[in-house]
Amino acid sequence: MILYYNSGSCSLASHVALEETGLKYEAVRVDLSKDQHHAPEYLLKNPWARVPALDVSGSTLTENVAILQYLADLVPERRLLPKPGTFDRALATRWLALLSSTVHVAFRPLFRPNRLATTPEGQEDVRDTGVRALNEVLGRLEAELGDRAFLLGDEYSLCDAYALVFALWTLRPNARTIVIPTPNLHRIAKTVSQRPAALAAMRQEGLAFVEPSSE
Repeated sequence: MILYYNSGSCSLASHVALEETGLKYEAVRVDLSKDQHHAPEYLLKNPWARVPALDVSGSTLTENVAILQYLADLVPERRLLPKPGTFDRALATRWLALLSSTVHVAFRPLFRPNRLATTPEGQEDVRDTGVRALNEVLGRLEAELGDRAFLLGDEYSLCDAYALVFALWTLRPNARTIVIPTPNLHRIAKTVSQRPAALAAMRQEGLAFVEPSSE
């Protein structure tokens, strides 16, 4: 398998998942800052020009929600997600979908306001409005997480690997001073970041989780 990723992006979730499986894979960086996701050879892999993309014997699977479930089902003995067909699996899929379609999307106005407005003034308005919406999403996430050990309760799953991405995003220089405190998310992320699989993936991407001292 070949994982196409960008350092520090949402593809980290799939990177961690591959490490968790223990299966052999190759990681190929697609540097979004250099527009490598629009290179013709990459567009052949993923016409949507996004990461992650997972090459499996010449076929390409995209989207974290699909990749994480596919990888978990390759190694059911590792219990990376609940068994397919169970209510617990539905709950896990719900978390993956929520992180993808709600939490991830809420960060976009903060990190990429230029995609929503063309003038500096318009981008500033997008950022300001986006931060308020992002903090509302993070507040709801914090409330739901409560004091649980992991997203699904007492056991680690790839849902937690996905959540690690957004904990890291709240710690970026252009986010950490304007997003609300997220101690519940950071507590889970700290635990995940200490797993060998997460350490290996983050090391490859030049990342580290540093818990905010104020929390």
